Amino acid sequence: MNTATVRIGTEPFVTSVKSEAHEIVVDEPADLGGADAGPDPYGLLLGSLGSCKAITASMYAKRKGWPLEAIEVDLTHTRHDDHETIDVTVRVIGDLDEKQRARLIEIAGKCPVEKTLRGDLRINVTAE
Repeated sequence: MNTATVRIGTEPFVTSVKSEAHEIVVDEPADLGGADAGPDPYGLLLGSLGSCKAITASMYAKRKGWPLEAIEVDLTHTRHDDHETIDVTVRVIGDLDEKQRARLIEIAGKCPVEKTLRGDLRINVTAE
């Protein structure tokens, strides 16, 4: 089980996210009234998805003993009239053949965060 605690105080939009022993600052950009002290919530979401993809593929390459040097993931979130889209570009860097590259991109698509976002996610809210 993963946990996070989020707190916002009197400074507009600057939010502290604590997860286990780590803390991240989330904020809105200055043109929306924030201090631009950290990524906005969607930037954090994209970072979570992208890092999960990179970690998942990297773990797979390590288990296989493949000469992976790096994985880079670019993500863009856009809103449309009837839906939202996340476009993802995955770059696999290293002395790998095309079959290995294709497999790593396939494995990146099976990361747990993507499965959660695509799945039957239920969010239960309790007020105190």
